[in-house]
Amino acid sequence: MGICSCANDCITQPQLKLETAIQNIQSCHNAAKQTITLCTSTISTGDKLVTTGESIKDSLIGAVTDLDAESFAIIADLMDGDMAHEAKHLAGSMREHSNKCMELSMTMVKSLEESVDALPDSIESYIEKKAQQSITDELSTEERGLASNIEEDVKELTSCIDAIDNLKLLTAIQSGSNAFVAIASKSEICRKIFGIIRKFATSITTITEAILALDVSAVISKVKDILTAIGLCRYIKQFAEGCKGLMEKIVTLFEGAADKLSLLWKALSSAKDKMAESLKDVIDAQSLCEKAGEKMKQLRRSTDGMDRQLNPESPLTLLKSFNQTRFGDSINVTREIDDEMVAAKSKMENAANMIYQEYKSLPPMITDGISDTVDDDDDVQLAKTSIATMESELDDMEKSIDTINSADSLQAGKVLYNEVSNLPQKIDACQDMIDVCRDCASKGQLSIDSFLGKWSLETAVSQIQQMCRLVSTSSFMKEVVVHIQRILLVMSRLLKELKKRVQSAANQAQQFLSESGVESKVESMIDSAGDAVADKLDSMMGKFLGK
Repeated sequence: MGICSCANDCITQPQLKLETAIQNIQSCHNAAKQTITLCTSTISTGDKLVTTGESIKDSLIGAVTDLDAESFAIIADLMDGDMAHEAKHLAGSMREHSNKCMELSMTMVKSLEESVDALPDSIESYIEKKAQQSITDELSTEERGLASNIEEDVKELTSCIDAIDNLKLLTAIQSGSNAFVAIASKSEICRKIFGIIRKFATSITTITEAILALDVSAVISKVKDILTAIGLCRYIKQFAEGCKGLMEKIVTLFEGAADKLSLLWKALSSAKDKMAESLKDVIDAQSLCEKAGEKMKQLRRSTDGMDRQLNPESPLTLLKSFNQTRFGDSINVTREIDDEMVAAKSKMENAANMIYQEYKSLPPMITDGISDTVDDDDDVQLAKTSIATMESELDDMEKSIDTINSADSLQAGKVLYNEVSNLPQKIDACQDMIDVCRDCASKGQLSIDSFLGKWSLETAVSQIQQMCRLVSTSSFMKEVVVHIQRILLVMSRLLKELKKRVQSAANQAQQFLSESGVESKVESMIDSAGDAVADKLDSMMGKFLGK
């Protein structure tokens, strides 16, 4: 019989296929060894990431547990410090290792599948059916749990990412804490997954090493081991894909949390610095108001009794008690009070402008949902009512002073007497307004002290609103100071008019007495004047004062 023309192929092709299978198994073996090395390095990185994440989490939770304004800079530095940068680097490294591990697993799977393709068809079919089942039966409870929960872990991280993306002042503490709790816990899961992958890769190297030590013809006897190796490779691929997904989310969450929380806490830290910086101006404003209040009391004392001195029933009393310096001092005091209050207003405006600019620079995540409008309290409403009433009275007072300038002596004297009689009421009203300004400065200090004090989730919005309250208080104080200035201006005009009128009367009296040959000093002249002179003075002063 002749030899079949394909006999050579029939003999050589199975041998060639087995050699190809061995080559693929060698490739799988090499990839498995690389995976072991990679996993060992990654587990070490994972340990560091978990430790760093736990440290950041503990520091953050510790800072917000006993939160005050001084903590803002600490938390901001924590979010943007060396520890956070190291954690970002570690997370990025684990993500890259996950990608590499997945690539190696695909290499191992492909190599073994090509090895199976080189086997007889019947064996190949059997392996395809049994490969996954074989390794599934060998998974531990923890490994099964990790494999089945990866999707839920990814969802949990996604939820944390969404919370950070929509971060608000009210959610910052909770969302920030949750983010780093999740980062630490999911990093631990990834570290465990790499431990499983390393275990599987070690088993694959053991299997492939044993197969490679056999003669080519004996490879088929290790079909079960090849079957196990394929299942392991597929699980490595599954775990690596899951770990990659987790690490992608961890990196995204870490970067988002660090950036957003850093921005938020830096902004709050800056606001704290500005509030602290404004405190001196606010305290100075309070001190200036107190000085103005003391001078207002001095003005009250210096003008006390003027109405009695202008009593038309005893006009000579005016000349006996007239003191030009007294009128000059009173006018000077009104100027000093005006200066003090303008300075106080300027101090409060400096503080308010600084805080207003700082508030406007806060990121929306802090100010969204917070109203920058502050409702008037009872004291402010009462003060505004008093101002409205007093403004009307001042209008009438200015009209009266205009009348004094244009009316005859008799009418002018009557009007002047009436306005001088009402002067104590105006001084008391001005004193009340200065007290209102002092209270505004005190409230400004309370707003600052509150902002610089303890913070909590419940008080966070109120603390931010303290900035708005300070601005609102300053705005109201400015309104009150303008009103005070008008009171002082009108009182000053009245005192100047009174001084002018009394000086004129005194000069006329002195001239008359001098012409009558009496002593030049007013008091001695009055004491020594005869009845005729006294009657003449009474008549003259009575006309001036409206007798």
